[in-house]
Amino acid sequence: MFRKTAAFALTLAVLIGVEGCRQEPESETPGADAGTHSSQIAFQFAERDLIPEGICYDPASETFFLGSIQKHKILRIATDGTAETFVPPRFEGLWSVIGMRVDVERRVLWANSDQGTLIDESAPDAPKETGIYKFDVDDGSLVKKYLIPKTGTDHLFNDVAIADDGTVFITSFSQGTIYTIDSQRDELEEFLQMPEDVWNNGIDISPDGRHLFVVGNEHLYRVDVASKEMIQLPIPDGEFVGYGDGLYFHNGSLIAIAGWRVNEMPVSRVLRLHLSDEMDAITRIEVLDQNHPLYSSPTTGTIVGDWFYYIATSHLGKIDEDGTLAPWEELTDTYILKLQIE
Repeated sequence: MFRKTAAFALTLAVLIGVEGCRQEPESETPGADAGTHSSQIAFQFAERDLIPEGICYDPASETFFLGSIQKHKILRIATDGTAETFVPPRFEGLWSVIGMRVDVERRVLWANSDQGTLIDESAPDAPKETGIYKFDVDDGSLVKKYLIPKTGTDHLFNDVAIADDGTVFITSFSQGTIYTIDSQRDELEEFLQMPEDVWNNGIDISPDGRHLFVVGNEHLYRVDVASKEMIQLPIPDGEFVGYGDGLYFHNGSLIAIAGWRVNEMPVSRVLRLHLSDEMDAITRIEVLDQNHPLYSSPTTGTIVGDWFYYIATSHLGKIDEDGTLAPWEELTDTYILKLQIE
């Protein structure tokens, strides 16, 4: 039986729009069942209790990597859907796997991992850590791991972005901190503290390396990398983004997976957030998919050419208040969907 700290499970569910999301104010936004279902099935796995949260792609080897919260492992997936274990369970102390990215040039797979996401029955009160693992993307060997103590149940390394020079930026969820690993110093350092009570999640960097884009609660922030100046991006009147998880820069816009509630109904959406020329405002919100029939707490994705592949069934919303995952028969297979973004 899968068990997870209830606080983490419920909080993450809030941020991806499956439990407890705030009610959207009166607007012209369509209801929960509206919207197009343009996504197609890319991969399907019978491992229902995988509980994946992070996925990424390596164009050099044309392979996907899928991390498991439940199984403490990373799968490697060929383009035909054939999957194999790439990083075995608990390898080099690996815990629950969350956000991941591939540094193609340096042949590195970065994977956030959190201890304490699963209840440790043997030592429930023992100090826990969270951090990021650096694996060789070709053979799965550990290059290095960067760990810090957990200062709260929901403090965990969540998502990751990589600059062209190899510098890494990491969100730390409930702490609202962005950490960095400079490509030259190769040490974990605090980069920026976000406003109080902002729970950061998805993150990506502009192609020119000047700006980080970070999801914080139901807002989107832009951070100047050099000055660390941060602004909240305005959105068109009557629109909403919701609690975003994955965030990906693509052709001058951002692809996001976000959740909200409209008329008390949960709404999970894949969005294209069109940016102004100065990238200081969201000028238009385009719904690419909404409440697809296969959704069970969609989380993160990865861009492959003009296609967006994303985790449709993390099953994070199938965890009850005491941290217990629903029975096997109440779960579905694990689905990775794809949609064309051009």
